Amino acid sequence: MNQKIKLSSQQHDELILKAQQYCVDSFGLELEQFDAAFMVDFFIEQIGKQIYNKALDDAKSHLEQHFEVLGERLYDLEKY
Repeated sequence: MNQKIKLSSQQHDELILKAQQYCVDSFGLELEQFDAAFMVDFFIEQIGKQIYNKALDDAKSHLEQHFEVLGERLYDLEKY
């Protein structure tokens, strides 16, 4: 599956504002909204998939731990 990561307009706008603030705070550079949006889109395209996949791996590990505990509890309930 090779789909683009899509954010809501609100999420995208929030990231644009955060990117603008980061550039001001870190570099003293004021980005226009268009430039910040271009930068946000670039980073989403370049690293979004890796972050998404890492989140899936983390969720999978979390669920595996819970299923292991659930399996142990079910084993404890077995009648002999």
